[in-house]
Amino acid sequence: MAIGRRDRVAHVGRVEAANLEGPLDTDVALETPEHIVFHHRVAGPARRLLAYLLDLVICYGAFALVAVVVFVVSVGAGQVVDAARDGIGAAAGVLLVLLFAIQWVYFAALEGWRGKTPGKAALGLRVVTTLGRPIAFRAAALRNLLRAADALPLTYSAGLLSLAGLMSMSSTRRFQRLGDLVADTMVVVSDRAKATAPIVLAPPARPDELALLPPDVRLDPDERQAIEMFLRRRDRLGRAREIELAQMMTPLVRARYAGAAPADPSRALALLYDRAANPDRRESLPPPSIPESWR
Repeated sequence: MAIGRRDRVAHVGRVEAANLEGPLDTDVALETPEHIVFHHRVAGPARRLLAYLLDLVICYGAFALVAVVVFVVSVGAGQVVDAARDGIGAAAGVLLVLLFAIQWVYFAALEGWRGKTPGKAALGLRVVTTLGRPIAFRAAALRNLLRAADALPLTYSAGLLSLAGLMSMSSTRRFQRLGDLVADTMVVVSDRAKATAPIVLAPPARPDELALLPPDVRLDPDERQAIEMFLRRRDRLGRAREIELAQMMTPLVRARYAGAAPADPSRALALLYDRAANPDRRESLPPPSIPESWR
């Protein structure tokens, strides 16, 4: 194995990530201390408002249901007028505590625990730090404590007319309201998990190409990950960038081929990966019915 493999893998990942197409105004690239780049799509005001409205429906729907039950129980438990009056007073106290919990505990507790409320989960949103990491309870409490400031000057609009928050979001690249700026957080669109299709070599290997391959190709996890990442994303790159990235792994290719490798470095990587993934394949297969995107 050539020296500097991990640096080469990380560099290839950073270069490819920088070339992925995405909305410039909502795409944020974050690089970890390990030099791995992650892309997050920042949620806009409209989507966040819909999630907030859904949370309000859930909260106040549950509040109304509990209020009916509490008042029915409190009135039914009173045998005389004074007892019923005391029961109603106690029920009102319970409901005020519940209302406080809805305003200040519901959002902070769920975001600190899972990074999202049911409303955010339904809209595919998640709260993370500006470094892309899960937020802690302290950050969740801080960003929600300033929700009242975001609603200024219309504080009593239940946050629906958050003029200060809208102004803050429109002036920041990550659409951060005041609470996000103080807590150093942002709301992103979660990537939907989806099954990864297997990599298919197309067109199939020719006999002369198979003759160049050793009978047994073994790739360690770093090598396999680097080649697979390149093969899955190369269709989004221009031909010149594709060749440039493939040539970065030329020492890896030369070390694996028994003789001279194919002139096209991208094709050489595809053949090498296919032999490692399908060690028993020795003959060319009929072309699969897929778009001819593999070279």
